[in-house]
Amino acid sequence: MGQVPTLQKPYLIVGGGRLASHISHYFKLLDIPFYCWHRNHEHPLSTFLTLTEKVLLAVSDDAIEPLSETIPQKTTIHFSGALTLPKVESAHPLFTFGPDLYDLGTYRTIPFITEKGRLPFSDLFPDLPNVSYEIDAEKKPVYHAWTSIAGNFSSILIMEYVKKLEAINLPPSLAKPYLTQVLKNSFQSQTALTGPIARGDEKTIRKHLDVIEDYFKLVYESFVNLYRKRAS
Repeated sequence: MGQVPTLQKPYLIVGGGRLASHISHYFKLLDIPFYCWHRNHEHPLSTFLTLTEKVLLAVSDDAIEPLSETIPQKTTIHFSGALTLPKVESAHPLFTFGPDLYDLGTYRTIPFITEKGRLPFSDLFPDLPNVSYEIDAEKKPVYHAWTSIAGNFSSILIMEYVKKLEAINLPPSLAKPYLTQVLKNSFQSQTALTGPIARGDEKTIRKHLDVIEDYFKLVYESFVNLYRKRAS
């Protein structure tokens, strides 16, 4: 039997970036009613507040608190993984949102992280089938910092790696099977690291450092020092 839709007023999605676009698309796929508003909208935000009970703040972290203070007497929800506000609920999607929209199956797999002691995910989004997990509010900065390191930092490295392949006339497509296996190995074993750092090939490491430029040289040195510290 399918999910029974709830009888509630449409959501109001505030924001004009990627997250707002993905949430809007997901709601469309599930036939969940909603309105959208962004700062360049022809009508003021107050026009839409009378039409909704839940306001979703899909905006930057810095904009969440001041914007929430202009929205009285509504259930307001933000999507920041680091921010905790006493009068605003939160549900952080543990996922990455690219420029292209996803299919329904992908959206359904996204887990959400909420705060212990606040409204449960099932109350915030009764029509969404996604799983959710609760963490203590004081642990959110640690959770989000490491989520950013794992996702954002690796994206920077991958994009730079692809650029370097192109620079030496190798097809960027070579990166995908290699990096896919790296990720698979990393989930399967705590000893998945290979290469000169794991083997202790000092001459090769020095050759690498001779040709790596700018901040990436500092990143490489930091990884070498981290591995040596953990291995000692």
